[in-house]
Amino acid sequence: MVTIPRLILLACAAFTFAAGDPPVAPTPAPKAETVLHCKAQTNLPREKFKFFDQEWDCELCLNDTSRRTGLGAREEFPAGTAMIFVHPTSSLLSFWMKDCLVDMDMVFVDESGKISATYEAKKQPLRLKSQSLTVYEMGLTRYGSNRRAKYVIELPAGSIAKAKPALGQKVDIDWAALDKRAK
Repeated sequence: MVTIPRLILLACAAFTFAAGDPPVAPTPAPKAETVLHCKAQTNLPREKFKFFDQEWDCELCLNDTSRRTGLGAREEFPAGTAMIFVHPTSSLLSFWMKDCLVDMDMVFVDESGKISATYEAKKQPLRLKSQSLTVYEMGLTRYGSNRRAKYVIELPAGSIAKAKPALGQKVDIDWAALDKRAK
């Protein structure tokens, strides 16, 4: 037997689903038996850039601390936003999904502004309290730049599939201005 309040709730749920896109389940909070090694960053410098035929509201990781944390501990990665990592020198770069709670896309860019690698990265399990940090980190997938790179752009999952950036494609951002701000 369905009570009136339950019937109203079911009708509301059906209307919500029918009125727009299917509901997206929120990212569940980390479980008590797992460890997050950072807190979500706030108050990073922001700047708007246009690339891949879209304007992006970009957070900038310009120092070691912000580059090390990145999107760690973030429960969402809204459409139209990005995170740009600016390294002080060009080198072989390797990123991982340590402490990441959301899937994301990665675009590695060399010092001339050309794409050297792209990835559609999936979130990975968090470290268990019973697991050593070394064992946990050894199990994380690494995403590499394939050649010397200086920048990494992280985008919401699905952005690469939509924009279809090509290896060697130029990303027209004033990289020199970002370089001056990096430490």
